[in-house]
Amino acid sequence: MSNKSTYLRLNRQAVILFFVSLFIGQAWAQGGGTESLKWWNDAVFYEVFVRSFKDSNGDGKGDINGLIEKLDYLNDGDSTTHTDLGITGIWLMPIQESPSYHGYDVTDYRKVESDYGTNNDFKRFMEEAHKRGIKVIIDYVMNHSSSQHQWFKDAQSTTSDKRDWYIWNDVKPTIKGPWGQTVWHTKSNSNYYGIFWSEMPDLNYNNADVKAEMFDNAKFWLEDMNVDGFRLDAIKYIFEDDTKLEDTQSTIDFWKEFKTYYKAINTNALTVGEAWTTTDKIAPYMDGNGLDFCFEFDLATEILNTAKTGSTTALKTQIDKVIATYPAHQFGTFLTNHDMDRVMNNLGNTERAKVAASLLLTLPGVPFIYYGEEIGMTGRKPDENIRKPLPWNGTPYAGFTSGTPWQSLNSDFQTKNIAAQQLDASSLWNNYRNLIALRNNQAALRKGTYGGVTSSTSAVIAFLRQFEEDNILVVSNAGNSNVTNVQLSDIKLNAAAGNYVLVNLLGGDEIPVTVNSIGEISGLLIANIDSKTTSIYKLLATDENTTSVTFRVNMNEIITDAAFNPLKDAVDIIATFNDFGKESITTLFDQNFDGIYEVTVSDVHIGSTIRFKYRMNASNDGREEFSTSNYLRDYLILEGGNTVTNNYEFPNLVGLHKDLNNNVSVFPIPSNNTVNIRFSDGFTGTFNYSMTDVIGIEKMSSTASASNGMYQLSCEGFPSGIYLLTIDYQQKKEAIRVLIQN
Repeated sequence: MSNKSTYLRLNRQAVILFFVSLFIGQAWAQGGGTESLKWWNDAVFYEVFVRSFKDSNGDGKGDINGLIEKLDYLNDGDSTTHTDLGITGIWLMPIQESPSYHGYDVTDYRKVESDYGTNNDFKRFMEEAHKRGIKVIIDYVMNHSSSQHQWFKDAQSTTSDKRDWYIWNDVKPTIKGPWGQTVWHTKSNSNYYGIFWSEMPDLNYNNADVKAEMFDNAKFWLEDMNVDGFRLDAIKYIFEDDTKLEDTQSTIDFWKEFKTYYKAINTNALTVGEAWTTTDKIAPYMDGNGLDFCFEFDLATEILNTAKTGSTTALKTQIDKVIATYPAHQFGTFLTNHDMDRVMNNLGNTERAKVAASLLLTLPGVPFIYYGEEIGMTGRKPDENIRKPLPWNGTPYAGFTSGTPWQSLNSDFQTKNIAAQQLDASSLWNNYRNLIALRNNQAALRKGTYGGVTSSTSAVIAFLRQFEEDNILVVSNAGNSNVTNVQLSDIKLNAAAGNYVLVNLLGGDEIPVTVNSIGEISGLLIANIDSKTTSIYKLLATDENTTSVTFRVNMNEIITDAAFNPLKDAVDIIATFNDFGKESITTLFDQNFDGIYEVTVSDVHIGSTIRFKYRMNASNDGREEFSTSNYLRDYLILEGGNTVTNNYEFPNLVGLHKDLNNNVSVFPIPSNNTVNIRFSDGFTGTFNYSMTDVIGIEKMSSTASASNGMYQLSCEGFPSGIYLLTIDYQQKKEAIRVLIQN
C-alpha cells in the first residue's frame, strides 16, 4: 500500500523455529527462574502527567521545577520517614516539545516542552530523582511525529529530502484502521498515512535515515539527559503489511533491533511497551531479544473486575496465563492509566479501591500507579478529565498553582486531597503507602514465585509468593460480605517441618500453623475474613514475630525559635505501646547533641500499627503536638529493625516565637560559619553577647556593635550542634537557640 509496507513471508522452517522459541520461553517462565531479574523488578513506578502535577511559577501549568519541588512526596530518599509514598520509579508522560497539551505529537524530539521548562531543568530533575533512589523513564513516541514538525512541513514538497520520511500515496486508499478510523489523510494535494490522527503522521521506517535519527534521539536522552529508559507508545503500528496495520512481523523485528541498539548504550536501560491488546498478542513483542516487558492490559481488567464484583475466577485464570506467557516477572501491572477512566470511576468506592491496590502490589510483575490514584481521584473520558491537576490540599487551587489551573480541579478537591488523606489513618493514601512499604520490605512480594492456593470460598483469592526461604500468603476477600471458616489448601512452602506462625504484615494478628514433613500446611482454616479486606501473612518462627522500633523526632526548628530549651525541656512520646502515656512515660534523648531526640522500643509485634505523637515535659503545657485535634501519626511495623523520623509538629510555633522572642532573631537556620543577628527595632549601638553549648560551657563572649539592626557573628571552627546565644542590650536580655552545621 506504500513504500513503508513490507510483506511477511515466513518459510516453513522459520515458522517452526518461531514456535519452538515461544515454547521454550514459556516453559522457562513456568519454572519461575529469577536469574534474569533486573532493577525494575524491585521497583514501584508512578506515572506522572507533568502538566497536572505541580506548577512552580503560577502560570497554571505543572512543570519540571514543580515536579522537583514535590519529589519528596514521592520518595524523599530517607527510609525512616513515612510522609512519602515510597515509590522508586517514575514514568513521565511526554515531556518533549509539542503543540498539544498531552504531548503525544512531538515537534522537537530533543527539547523539553517549553511549558514545562528547559533541558537544564530536566537535567536537574534527573539529578534530584537519582539522589533519592528514583529511576526515571520517559514516554518516547516513535510511531509518528506532529504535523507541525519541520520534517513534515518539508515533506509536503515532493522535491524535499524529507518527502520519504513519511508515507504518501497519490491515490487515497479506502482502507480503515483497526478500530474503524480514517488512516489516510489529505494535504498539499497528496495523501499521507497517520493511524491515530491527521495531525500525527506516521514516520516511514523503511527510510534508513528516519530510523537512524529516531534511534539517535534515544541515545541523546540516555546519554545527555541521563534517563533510565523509555515507555514506548503504540508499539503495534511501526510497519504495515498490505492490509495488516498492526502486529506485523516487521514491527516485532524493529523493536528487537531497537533493543539491541539501546542496550549497547546502556545495558541497564529499560523499555516497557504499550501494546493495548490481549496477552497472546503481546507475547511476540517479548520473544527472543524483544522488549524488556509490556503492560498487561488483560490482567488490569480482571483485577478491577474482581474488586468490583467479588468474582475471582477470571482473575485466577488470567494470572496463570500471564505467568505461563512471559519470562519471570517481566510484565507491567497497573489498574488504569492516562487513556482510561480512573480507578474510582470503575470501582465506585474506597473499599473496592483498596482491594484493587492490594492485588496490584502483591501480585508478580512491575506495578505502575497513575498519579492521583492513591487518593481516589475521579475522572471519565474525554481525556482531559482523566488528566486533571493533582489536589495537594484544600486551599484555593488545591496547592497545585498560585494562578489559574490549566484545567478545572475536581469538585471534591477540598475534601479529597493528599494533605487530608495523609492525616487519616484509614484513607486510601495510607493504604497505598503501607502496601508500597511492605513491597519494598519483602523480597518475596517483589520477585518471589507465584503459586495459587485453593479456597473453599469463591470470593476469596489466595496465593503464595516465595523467594529463597521467605513464604508470604496473600488472602483477599473481594466479596461484598464477611465470610467465615474459610478453608485454604495446596499451601506448599519452602520450610522445614515444625511449628510456625502466620503473621499478618498488615495487621499484626497471627495464626499458629504446623508445617508437615513434605513442607505443606494441611488445611488452613481462617475463622473470619471481613469483606473487601486483604491480609498479607508471612510464615515466621514462633520467636521471630517481634522486632524493635526507634522513634526519632527533630526538635531543631523549635529549638531555633526558642519554643524548646534543650537545657531544661524534655521530650516524650505518647503512643499505643505506653497506653498514650497514662501508665508510663517513654522519654527520648538527644545522645549526639544534634537536636534529634530518639528512643528505641523492643518486642513490638511485626505488622502492628503504632499510633503516636510527641509532647514536652511529660505534661500538656501548651506545647504538645496536635493539642487541638485528635490526630495521631500511624506507623506500620515492618519486619527487621524500624526507624521512624518526624519533625516536631507544633502548630502554634509562630505565635509562641513572637511571645518569647520579640526583639532579636538569628538567621540562617541552620547556620555554619556565620550567624546573622537581627534586631527587630533597628537597634544601632553596642551590646554584650555570650555563646554556650548545650551543657552550659561558654564558648565565647564579648561586646560588639550593631549597625542598622544587624550584626554578623563569626562561629568559624564551632563543632556542629545546638548553642545558646544570650544578648544583653538597652536593659533587654534575649536568649536564642542557634543550630550550627559545619
